Amino acid sequence: MSYAIKEAMKDEFKRAIKDNGETVEDIRDNSHEWVDGYLPIFYNRITEEWQAMPSEYNDRGRAELGAGDEFTIYSLMSLDLYLYYTDLFNEVIDELEQEIEE
Repeated sequence: MSYAIKEAMKDEFKRAIKDNGETVEDIRDNSHEWVDGYLPIFYNRITEEWQAMPSEYNDRGRAELGAGDEFTIYSLMSLDLYLYYTDLFNEVIDELEQEIEE
């Protein structure tokens, strides 16, 4: 799963740079918007993606980002996915910066 997501991110970032004139820094500055765009919104997709992500992200979202007083299992899974996709985002941006420098 992560390889496909990383490749999709990289392709999308390259298009944003080529077609929209964005820079890597522009993309990095808007990381939260990019990551939000990858988060699933339907419960079945949240469940599927959460189950497919590496287990070290399980239950990290609530601990690191908080969940407030009222939460559902889906909101907790979404927080975990947010951290996972943020890490993937950072990996892709770092790789893209290296490609551009070379």
